[in-house]
Amino acid sequence: MTSNEQYFPHPRRIVTGHTLDGASTVLKDSEIPCLPTPIKCNFAVLYETHKFPASNDEPFVDPAEARTASLANDSGVVLRVVDFPPRTETLYHRTVSLDFGILFEGEIDCHLDNGEVVHMKAGDVCVQRGTIHGWTNPHDKPARVYFILTAAEPIKIDGKPLGNAGFKHSEVESGGKQES
Repeated sequence: MTSNEQYFPHPRRIVTGHTLDGASTVLKDSEIPCLPTPIKCNFAVLYETHKFPASNDEPFVDPAEARTASLANDSGVVLRVVDFPPRTETLYHRTVSLDFGILFEGEIDCHLDNGEVVHMKAGDVCVQRGTIHGWTNPHDKPARVYFILTAAEPIKIDGKPLGNAGFKHSEVESGGKQES
């Protein structure tokens, strides 16, 4: 994406929790900016955990105020919105994670490194199980995908683990405050 062009409203995120006496309450209700990245799409990290299972007993510290270190993390879950501009192709990449991509709006193509292409329409879900893949939006309208990336064991081929590939962590960091 060139410049700060925005195709969709920033996503609204509502986080609930408990008061000291145990009553349910809303802890946060705000928009999370969906901002450009160097990899041709916009990111908004809505939530991230760093252990599994997550603890709802711990005091609320807003993970959206911290910068994510990569696309996924090796011990928890990342919930991210990705906006793909019209006529955009992203890089081929793999994460050591189990990913659920839910196409919310628009149309998009998922490309695998073996040449397979799967066309997706709004409402479709793609489950990525550690494969090398890329995304293309060949259309004149943007697409918005919600991704849930969960920690997973790396795929092993002939006993050798397949790790993250195809991206630099610095290009996919998002959210929080960027260090200068």
